[in-house]
Amino acid sequence: MKLYKFRSLANIEYTLDILLNERLHCASYKKLNDPFEGVFLSVMHVGGLLNSGPLNFAPLGGHRTVKKPQSISELPIPGGTRVCSLSAEKSDVRMWSHYAGGHTGIAIEIELEVDAKFLYKVDYVDQLREFSCSLLTAPESYEILKIKSKHWEYEKEYRIISDEGFFCISGRISGIHLGLRTSENMREMLLRVIGKSFPIYSTKLNEREIAVELNKQIN
Repeated sequence: MKLYKFRSLANIEYTLDILLNERLHCASYKKLNDPFEGVFLSVMHVGGLLNSGPLNFAPLGGHRTVKKPQSISELPIPGGTRVCSLSAEKSDVRMWSHYAGGHTGIAIEIELEVDAKFLYKVDYVDQLREFSCSLLTAPESYEILKIKSKHWEYEKEYRIISDEGFFCISGRISGIHLGLRTSENMREMLLRVIGKSFPIYSTKLNEREIAVELNKQIN
């Protein structure tokens, strides 16, 4: 399937690293733009006595279920906690506005297959998802990091979840889409650097659908 990595060209060295070295940077989940990243409802089944204060134990009256928000950083959760975000959506004006420098950047088209080993489709939910936690059991990191609130649903996100800093995409880049406002200087620089390695496309507005669409190949 085709997925897209939106990039600003403000720090172009990072974008060129993707294109020339054919790799994606996976950032710590703590550096992502959603404060709810890695947060879930921990569900614990307890019984006997409940500590309700310093040395003050109150009877529970049998087993109870306790739910509280927790972060994956608080638990010995197996698996990677580094994330690279991609999108199945190339036409949404908001994606270009938020992640491609207000339409001055690019979208890198990448061919990937959904594979449980590294790539996950994001699930959008109305509330924090619950996971059972104990001294012996905990959810895996990908189970938590592939969940986001419905506020982000328009992004149609897929995530590479890994414990490595970079993910190889050698031979998987299938195109570069220029933003509506990509400068002529940046356009010419990309044409010189990329040459014929990948097709480079200009884009245009679709006024009828209020969307961004491909215009034509320019290399």
